[in-house]
Parts: sequence; C-alpha cells; structure tokens
Amino acid sequence: MTLHSLVGFVAGFPMRNDGVEPAGKELAEFVHAHLAKAGFATSAPANREDWAWEMYTRDGKLTNETIVGRVDDMTSTPPRQWLITNDCPRNVSRWLFRKAEFLVEREKFLRRFCEAIDQAMKADSRFSHISWYDPETFDKPGDVASDRP
Repeated sequence: MTLHSLVGFVAGFPMRNDGVEPAGKELAEFVHAHLAKAGFATSAPANREDWAWEMYTRDGKLTNETIVGRVDDMTSTPPRQWLITNDCPRNVSRWLFRKAEFLVEREKFLRRFCEAIDQAMKADSRFSHISWYDPETFDKPGDVASDRP
C-alpha cells in the first residue's frame, strides 16, 4: 500500500503572519505536542526562512523533516489551507549498500509517524478536509488524495 506522507487540510488556527514569524506557529506547536505524546523525539518548531515551520524527528539512524506551512489553496478539491510535508531523506551509504533494508525501515517509521499526525488531527474538531498525498505524485495530473497516510 502506498505511503502518503503529505497532508493538506483546513484548520482553525491563526492565519496571521506578523512579518516576524510565518503563519502556523500554533499549528506547528500542536503537531509537535502530539508527536511527543505519541512517543517521538521531535525538535521544537523552528522558523524555516520566514515562510513555514520545521521540525526534525530522529528514530535510530533515520531523520524525518517535517514542514508545516500555510498554502491557502482554497480553490483546490479538496481545499488546502495548510500543508504538512514529511520526508525522511536517504542516507547515501545506507542507500547504496543496504537499500532494501533502508526502504523497509523508512516506510515503517514514516507510516507510524504520519499515522500519529492523522489521529491527532482527526480527533480535533478544528480540522476538516484532511487529505493525504503521495509525494511522488502530489499536484501532478492523476494525483489522487487518500483519507489516510
């Protein structure tokens, strides 16, 4: 089954962008708190070049980069006010010499990680239009959203 690690949604969090910090700080803090509650060791949200928030989560030799940002694409179907991307980049030496093992570990980690975010969002009435996407096909012709990671 395909892993969908990008999630677009509409959520009742402040949309402000005060020129000092990007919009979404409260949303990033929500994600961070729920990841910690699920047992993940995640860095505190940090300003990502004034356009989004980033967090890093380590699991053994794997590191996941999470970016939380406002996209305000309310005309898309379904609408996407916010987007959270999750990516666990390849470690070159592990990719070259232990590719199959790396891919299994990566998928297992990302699936558990994305499911924790999905459960937190679906349990909170501020979220709607939650749609998960495959990063390989996201926003390309034929892209089909899923209701789960």
